[in-house]
Order: sequence, then structure tokens, then C-alpha cells
Amino acid sequence: MRFGSVVWLLPLFFALAAAQIGFQNVFNLPKNVGNTVKETVSGAFKTENYGEFFKTYGKAAWSEAEKKVHEAEYLLSQQLVDLTNAGKKGYTLGMNAFAAVTNAEFLKFFTGNSKSATGESKASADREEAAPPTTKVPDAFDWRTKGGVTPVKFQDECGSCWAFATTGAIEGHVFRSTKKLPNLSEQNLIDCGPLDYGLNGCDGGYQEYAFAFIKDQQKGVQNSASYAYANKQDKCKYNAANKAAEIKGFAVIKPKDEKTMKAVLATWGPLACSVYAPKSLLLYKEGTYADEECNKGEVNHAVLVVGYGSENGKEHWIVKNSWGKEWGEGGYFRLPLGSNYCGIALECSYPIV
Repeated sequence: MRFGSVVWLLPLFFALAAAQIGFQNVFNLPKNVGNTVKETVSGAFKTENYGEFFKTYGKAAWSEAEKKVHEAEYLLSQQLVDLTNAGKKGYTLGMNAFAAVTNAEFLKFFTGNSKSATGESKASADREEAAPPTTKVPDAFDWRTKGGVTPVKFQDECGSCWAFATTGAIEGHVFRSTKKLPNLSEQNLIDCGPLDYGLNGCDGGYQEYAFAFIKDQQKGVQNSASYAYANKQDKCKYNAANKAAEIKGFAVIKPKDEKTMKAVLATWGPLACSVYAPKSLLLYKEGTYADEECNKGEVNHAVLVVGYGSENGKEHWIVKNSWGKEWGEGGYFRLPLGSNYCGIALECSYPIV
């Protein structure tokens, strides 16, 4: 992939300039970046250049160096969108609220998959291996059409994707069991999930550790109506009286076993899975995301797989993300099925209800 040489050098030039005033001032922007995206996801993206982008979504508090760093990212995003879409790859990118986000901001605010030795020690006793259902599964299946998926949510400026994957999986499995769909609180897990379970609020966690915590220590999870999302970690305020779901444990699918993924999805419920999200995924608009960069890194993000289908003879996974409903296909994206694309089949688990 080739970019104009001048544009390519902009981030380096501005990064060096920014370093003179301090890395923290330029890249660690939880309020600026988070609020920028929050304002945008409430409506359509309508800017045509960085000047309009900044007037509409930028922050007066940004220094000149910060403005230039984000302008460089915006220009690179435009180059990537144009080159990708011209290549007719089967998916398209588009300029959106994330167009000026730097890589450091992306990793800090919009991912959050994190494993640890302490978390593994807690979760290992509860971890079961999935036994594939023996029933024949349909060629296509989507829990959204069954009523088993809550509306798309937004993790905002918090590395809490793990909490959204966890609640989404429990919501779906409770629905399959009871025909009632709870809307569970990610904030409950962000505030109350302890470090000895490998859960670190907005600084990352892992869905299997969260399942173990809910089963063993908290004995349930609260509903979102009584424990609303705050976009930051706060003191634990868990109230068992508002508990909306319990689980008996959790099971994991053997890595790269996409056949069992399909069987579990169509029989029991959605899957909480890890995925490698390259920064280009922030600009995803529609189609089956088949960016080869997606296969060159280790998993860093947690998502919810809610179904599978096919288009033009090629199978795909249907994936619920936590970047707001204005992103992608109404907050969802599709990945190729059958080749462990983006690492989607490496770390999939589901609650036992």
C-alpha cells in the first residue's frame, strides 16, 4: 500500500514536534477523544474535510500540536479509505467519528482485551471445554432475528470491550433459556471486577475472567437500568437486589474450531470472542471485512458473535461490536468464516446458564 510521501511523513513530523511538549498532552486524551466520538455517534457523519471535522467535533482545549497530529491522522484515514474502496475488496471503509484517532488512542480507548496470570489462576477451575451439539444446524442463523440481542452499545473512551462481550453473551444465553432478554450492566463489571480476577476496569480485562468472577464471587450481574454506564471505573455499587442474571459456569471452544462455533451459536447462544482489530477496522463501513492486516497481529479486542450467513457463496460471521450503532453496519461487522480471520476463532467462550 502506497501513500503520498508527504502525507506519510506528516505523523512522524508532528509526533516529533509533539514530543517537545510531552507525549501525555497529545496522545492521552480521554476527555477530548471520547467526547468527540460520543457526539458523533448520535448522528450521521457530515464533515468533508479536517477543517469541518475540527469545527464540529474538535476541542478548543487541543493544543496546536494536538490539532496537527489529529489532522495528520485524518489525512491518512482519507487516503486509506480511498485506496481500499478503489480496490473493490468486498468491503468498504468510510470516514467517520474515528477518522482522526491516533493508534495510541485507539489501543487505549477502543480495545481492551487483556490476559494475565492472576486471571488465569481464577478462571482455570471454572473453564470447561465445549461439547459440540449434535443437532443439525441451519445454513444461516442470526440471534438478532430471534430477539436474543440487546441494542448496540458504546464503550466510549474506556478499554472495556471485555465487559460488553461478557454481558452480551450472558444476555443471549439467558434469552435462549427463558425467552426473556435482560439488559446487563457493563459498569457493574468495570467497577466491581477485581484485579485478582484479571479485571482492570477501563484498562482491560478478559471475558473468561469476567464469567468466573460473576459465577464465583459476585454470584450474578446487575441490570443496566439500575447500574448505568459511566465511561470510567468507579467504586463498586453492586446491589444483589437488582441482579438480572446468574451463570453456572462457562465453556470454551477449541481454538480454530469454527464448526463447533456454528453449532454452539445456532443451538445455545452467542459467543464472546477475542479478535485482532487493526486500526483500519475503526473506519469499517460495510461488507465482509477481509483486510489481510487483520491476520498479522495478536488478538486485542473482545466482541460478540451473534450469527453467521453467506453472501455470493462466501460464508461470514455476524459480529456485534461496542463502538456505537453509527459505526459499521448499524454497530455490527462481518468477518470471513472458515479461516480464523482476525483470530476470531482463537478465544471463544460462552456462559452456562
